[in-house]
Amino acid sequence: MIFLIRWLTRAVELLVAVPLYALRLLAGSIVFNLKLGPLRHVLTFGLGYVLFAVVLVYVVAPLRGIIGHHTAGRQLHYASERWLATAIYDTSGAFVGTFDPRLDSLRDVNYTEAAIEVGDYVANPDHKSIPVREVPDGYWQCLTYHEDRYLGGWLNPYGIDLYGVLKIPYTSVVRTIQTRRPVLGVGGSTLPMQFARVVFNTPPSSSEGSVAKLTRKLREWWLAPVIYHELTQGGDITPLKQWAANHIWLAQRTGGQPLHGVEVTSRIVFGKAAGELSTAEQFVLASAVNKPIILLTGTDQLNEVRMDRWRYITEVRARNCAEKLIKDPAEQSIVLFELVQMAGGPPDPKVKPRLQQALETFAPNLARRAVANPIIRANALLPAARFGLREEMKQAYGFGWRDSIRGVTTTLDVAENLAFHEHVKRELAALDGREQARINPGYTLDPAKVAPDRKLPHVVVVAANADGEIVRYFEAGESAAYFGSPMARDGHTGYYLPQREGRQIASTGKMIAAIGIANEHRDQPGTVYQDGAAAAGALDTCQKGNNPTPLGRKALVAFACSLNNPIEWRTAQLGQEPVRKLIDGFGFNMPPGDPDGSGTPPSTAAVRGLIGGSPRRVHHMAGVILGALLERGNTPVRAPTLVRAFDYISPGAQEAAQNGEAAITPTALIRSDSHGMLKSLLSAPLCYRFGGAPFGTLKSLAIWCADGRNDLRLHFAKTGTSVTTDPAATVDTWTAGGIQFANGAAYSYVVMVGTGSAQETWGRNMNSAQATAPLVAALLEDLKGHAKTHPMAGLLPAPKIADAGKLLQPAPQAVPTSGWSKQIFTVNN
Repeated sequence: MIFLIRWLTRAVELLVAVPLYALRLLAGSIVFNLKLGPLRHVLTFGLGYVLFAVVLVYVVAPLRGIIGHHTAGRQLHYASERWLATAIYDTSGAFVGTFDPRLDSLRDVNYTEAAIEVGDYVANPDHKSIPVREVPDGYWQCLTYHEDRYLGGWLNPYGIDLYGVLKIPYTSVVRTIQTRRPVLGVGGSTLPMQFARVVFNTPPSSSEGSVAKLTRKLREWWLAPVIYHELTQGGDITPLKQWAANHIWLAQRTGGQPLHGVEVTSRIVFGKAAGELSTAEQFVLASAVNKPIILLTGTDQLNEVRMDRWRYITEVRARNCAEKLIKDPAEQSIVLFELVQMAGGPPDPKVKPRLQQALETFAPNLARRAVANPIIRANALLPAARFGLREEMKQAYGFGWRDSIRGVTTTLDVAENLAFHEHVKRELAALDGREQARINPGYTLDPAKVAPDRKLPHVVVVAANADGEIVRYFEAGESAAYFGSPMARDGHTGYYLPQREGRQIASTGKMIAAIGIANEHRDQPGTVYQDGAAAAGALDTCQKGNNPTPLGRKALVAFACSLNNPIEWRTAQLGQEPVRKLIDGFGFNMPPGDPDGSGTPPSTAAVRGLIGGSPRRVHHMAGVILGALLERGNTPVRAPTLVRAFDYISPGAQEAAQNGEAAITPTALIRSDSHGMLKSLLSAPLCYRFGGAPFGTLKSLAIWCADGRNDLRLHFAKTGTSVTTDPAATVDTWTAGGIQFANGAAYSYVVMVGTGSAQETWGRNMNSAQATAPLVAALLEDLKGHAKTHPMAGLLPAPKIADAGKLLQPAPQAVPTSGWSKQIFTVNN
């Protein structure tokens, strides 16, 4: 043991003595050697600088990396998380763009293009890049060849390149002689040093003085070891490669707007995913580091610079990668040939022709900028749906959805939906002009009239196909009211908590009453219900009265006119438990209980629409009813969705979902033998006539009744108007329903205009007939066109074959009516 201690002590003495001896020898032969004259000062500086470089690279850098892990590590990881963009693709897979940074960051978002001081913290501008799943190998090899070829080797073991540090004095002398003024030279900026520039938004500037450059270089040396340590822990350099693929500036639109990262730049420059890039294209992007591609033309001088830079990228830097890195002559020849072809000029930014046409038609002022800027492009093409997409992702993954999702494919044809969006805006402007006297001061229905003193109520116009995929989506504002009320969203996690939803669904709740009545299988459309507010002599109309004794109303009239008293009287007879089961089954919330512990009976809550639910929940209910009436009762109906598919960051990311609307199987709530009656009751608002005149709450849409139309097989709808204790004060107006065209295409829909709060009424005596019916008409006309190009023969009933081989037509159902078509409920074939 004593021998071992003595041996270790001697080894430590040697480790200390040898460097000291070498230093004393050098000092004696150079620093204090008067024979060298003035040269000794130059040599002394050189010796000191070499020692500085060695200590910086091999001593300071490792220690700084380890210590910095505890002080700056979390900030670096958080910055990286903020920079991750989420790509948006339309239903055909075309790249639409990326979310606006203010929609795509959890907190501390800074999209001002200038640093913001927040206390002792500086929030630098965010850049947004779509995270790559796998770093293209050619890009990585070419990038490290140009920018950091000694990465991880003995010359650069911890983020600072010894050779790069040592050459600074030499380049300083050369550049000073060339410019005839003192200029600080350049040294090899490693990839971690370039990442430091990204983190703190401190790229080199042509106007940068020597002092500023030295200050920046010292800051990069201070941060690079920490970044290297964080990105290579455990010897795995995958995070380092991902940062290199995600966060380096590769291209810019003329006048600014840089593109960071391989994925988004590949989408804009080459019109393809990063994983589809050829080797030559990968080399081009890697060669654009520090010489970003200029995307759009401009002045003659700019165009000349743009062309010179492109040729330098392709003919010099990318070509060097091909010649130095590709060993196979045949492969090298192919890559070089492609580079020669590319060198003719930089490609124009890529955008699908249909999307380009949509931009030029509906957003002409943004069209040129949008082709090269994925954020502007998405904002222009998805003015409302991008808010809905974000909300749906939050409902599934909370605020951490970007940890799981790198891209989302929407169910929308973006060009078609943008045209629909403009159509709805025109309808709202016309509606605002017609109903101005009924609209409260401080509100408008015309999006063009929104001002600090005038705002829009929530406007929702949404339709989904039979599979629950939303095909038309319009919302006014940025709150995504379709997906729920703000007070029902957890401010800490981002999740939507449906049990908090308090928005009353008004008389669309009578759909639940219709289901309950039809399920009992006792009533017919002509069954009489007691109505204490009926008008004697006008029982077949919607006229109300004040009789001392209740009179009888047909079920058909009660549902056509959305009369509370008779439907509430009949629904109460079903019993409260079956009604409550339907309310819970559809996911609605009962109103709060009374102070004495008693609550509103479920039958009353449903009929009067006092139950709470989001527009999406009401839409889901309409979709379930549509599924039942299409005889798809055993097929689960999912909640309407804007998402066709997620592009997950990793295979296990899909399992991270913690929330979402559950699918509903129609037969769980709607009996299969109740469909005829249910269809009759819910078609009545559109179809009911007396004396040849329509009388339903949707009589203005009577032309959309399926009866007598060869292009429709089915159409049902229910309206609702939510008011305060003042029956004239309008809170929300609703219409929800479902339609099937003759070619099988079927859609559920919801239209809602309102505020969702009894404290904010937006109109006086505005009901669904005035507020939502015109928007429903616009939606149905659009769906008619959509159905022509999207037939669904599989949703049509199988034909019945007679013995003679002829098709049998279903017989009309006899329905007791009073002056009303006896075939009104027949489904047309």
